[in-house]
Amino acid sequence: MDTLVKKTELNSEFILNSLQSPIIVINSIKKTIIYCNNSTEIFLEMSGKNIVGKKINSLFKDDSYFISLIEKSIKSNRSINEFNVPIHTPKKKNNVSISISKIENDNNLFSIILNDLSKNFEFSKRFNFEKSAQSVSSLVAMLSHEIKNPLSGIKGAAQIIQKRVNFKGKDLNLIKLINNETERIKKLLNSLENFTDDRPTKKKSINLNQVIRNSKESVEAIFNKKEINFVESYDPSLPNINGNENQLTQSFVNLLKNGVEAINEINGIIKISTRYQHGNLPIKVFIEDNGIGVPDELKENIFDPFVTNKINGKGLGLSICAKIIQNHSGTIEFDTINNRTIFTVMFDKINK
Repeated sequence: MDTLVKKTELNSEFILNSLQSPIIVINSIKKTIIYCNNSTEIFLEMSGKNIVGKKINSLFKDDSYFISLIEKSIKSNRSINEFNVPIHTPKKKNNVSISISKIENDNNLFSIILNDLSKNFEFSKRFNFEKSAQSVSSLVAMLSHEIKNPLSGIKGAAQIIQKRVNFKGKDLNLIKLINNETERIKKLLNSLENFTDDRPTKKKSINLNQVIRNSKESVEAIFNKKEINFVESYDPSLPNINGNENQLTQSFVNLLKNGVEAINEINGIIKISTRYQHGNLPIKVFIEDNGIGVPDELKENIFDPFVTNKINGKGLGLSICAKIIQNHSGTIEFDTINNRTIFTVMFDKINK
């Protein structure tokens, strides 16, 4: 019988520690924490030894509303569930959903289950990125089919008219305008057709730091009259990635151009940094500008085609970035804080 109990306890401990939601058990009389799972340690950025035995209000002492919900549940002896509760841990601020309930087998024990809403937001951003990256292919395929054929007809007709009729002055300029504009649109479609090709991208081992340096130099040349201070910090130990140098250069040029164009100040700053952080996609690139930020109405669909707040913008730059990065099994996210926009691009290292 003792062996069966130990196995049950072991299985319960294993299950609780495998859950991603932080779980805390408190003694309702002393308000002390008697148990926490591994996710709680990660959430609080503290070891279990420094959590268990502490009073709940010593770890969340600035959270009067959070603590009041716990007090309310204990006093009323009933469960409380609430969404989007702001809490302040010793090291950070979070918004969580919270579930507080009495443990039936013991009148003095209450469980507190937290769900970090920032993770849901990160998932939502990643989902939007993947959705947008896929939409580029279908959109460009449709544009190429529906526009290129009649476009060739328009240009051909304009050339025939030019040969048959002796145009002069303004009329000749109009014919030239038709030819030039149709050719410009055709070139745009040709450049976008690269992203409808589902064949594997030709890749090789490349140094991402060098790709970003080259991209920065290209953007500096484009905006040589604009006073932009590039602050660079590259991780010299950054592992190589398996990538297509031309495509990645195009992606980072687009991101850096967006940053420069978003800056209205005379002395704009763009910070570029690379870093290796252990995790699923450990190679990270950060591009931060002190521009106007991303408007709230664009945040959910910023990677969608034709979404832009630029007067003469086409809204294709970030869509193309999303497609390229997805082709490299990476992901891209962004945050806007006090008019500072930070794009984070993440890749996996080459498995040796």
